[in-house]
Amino acid sequence: MLRTRVGYAGGVKDKPTYRDLGDHTEALQVEFDPRVISYEKILELFWQDHDPWQRSWSTQYKSVLWTHGDEQARQAEASVAKLAARRDGVRPRTEVKAAGTFWLAEAYHQKYALRSRGALMVKVFGLDASDETIMNSTLAARLNGWLSGYGTPEEIQTELARLEVPEATRKVILEALGDRVRLACE
Repeated sequence: MLRTRVGYAGGVKDKPTYRDLGDHTEALQVEFDPRVISYEKILELFWQDHDPWQRSWSTQYKSVLWTHGDEQARQAEASVAKLAARRDGVRPRTEVKAAGTFWLAEAYHQKYALRSRGALMVKVFGLDASDETIMNSTLAARLNGWLSGYGTPEEIQTELARLEVPEATRKVILEALGDRVRLACE
């Protein structure tokens, strides 16, 4: 993934906010490089990461797979059919819909795990890093995921090298991640 952003989608209300959502659903926007990871692989990860048969109790939190274009819609529907086949034809409750306007959520919702570690954020991105910089940063997306428990020590090391993170910053990140990567560093 190149970057992730949280926001709101699927409704008709202009400029929704967390406090005034209207008929929108909370959504995660994932920007990826198809030369590095296929949409099919992203779908596989999507289905692994949540229960697609869980009932949605409100529009705000319903499970929707937003697609961009006919090819993504076709692949998404094919993945739904595979899941349904494993359950005797019972279709998952997760809906597949064409993506419309995506409204960014407020800055305090972006990279939540990273933002909860303010000192780390300042050490990695500097005191003057804007909300937009953090929201659009590939490193911030990765670090947010790692702080949330995703990524193996090997994947973290590989990604830090691929992103050409300076050694001093790399040490700060590895120290913050603690035991999750300690063995890979020794």
